[in-house]
Amino acid sequence: RNASELSVREFIESYARPGNPVIITGLNLTREEPWTLEFFKQTCNKSVELREKNASKKSWGRLQDAGHLPLAEFIDTFATNATRKKWYLHDWPLPSWCPEVFGPAPYTGFHMPKYFAGDYFQRGAFERYQHSWPSLFVGSEETESALHVDTGGTNFWLHLLSGRKEWKFYSRRDLINLYWKPSTAHYYIDAFRPKQEFFPLLKHADLYTGIQEPGELMFIPGGNPHAVRNLEPIHGVSMNYVDASNVWMYIWTQLQEEEWGAVEMFTDNVSIPHGLRSDQKDLSWGEWKSTSWNELQFDIF
Repeated sequence: RNASELSVREFIESYARPGNPVIITGLNLTREEPWTLEFFKQTCNKSVELREKNASKKSWGRLQDAGHLPLAEFIDTFATNATRKKWYLHDWPLPSWCPEVFGPAPYTGFHMPKYFAGDYFQRGAFERYQHSWPSLFVGSEETESALHVDTGGTNFWLHLLSGRKEWKFYSRRDLINLYWKPSTAHYYIDAFRPKQEFFPLLKHADLYTGIQEPGELMFIPGGNPHAVRNLEPIHGVSMNYVDASNVWMYIWTQLQEEEWGAVEMFTDNVSIPHGLRSDQKDLSWGEWKSTSWNELQFDIF
């Protein structure tokens, strides 16, 4: 869907709340200096933790630690070095590790799309995920994330800045057919190399596929199993978030994990105001981080 034709209300009612993925086009998240690989090389003089896929690993996305490198060195070699082509800069938090990308005050180097500006993590004074996103992804065509569900029932989006990605997506209503190991992040099936003879229930699951091109944003609703692989060397930025469309899932996961402080924060009707604005606009980084959410009126619940 083109952003010029997709309202906040339609996004929530047609995609986020019912749990339907969508590719959104026509967004401009960096309206000043483009966030190219060269931009990150020059701006983020940091060492980064890298990941790699291990097909036998029973972990989130079947990923494991691969070591550390200076970001600039990884960017220079990830598409050509045989070893580093298997390494993935995965979900590297820019606010924590490279806040310089947002520019000087008033921080207009990045704009949060209106569909995600109502993130509840921004509304709590001491919410632990408040400064985790957007995060950076960089990887070659040999990197991928196996079937997984994002932590906490959070919604997820990834804006692709270069390269192409292939997505496989299943509904959260199909868990029974996907050979999930309960209470873990592990699935026994390989979404890109399925073996129907070993997993006969898989044919009953509704599968959605999508190819993401540069400049497009992929939205994945909370609680939905998905897998993704890179068809070319890529880089992009992403975010996990909670709002009116999936807060019930987040609270449920916090109950399971006995995170009583988070449960109270999201249910006391004081700490975090609930609701979204149908007239929400894109916000610069500075505007987004300084919004007084308690003073606003909401019309989507």
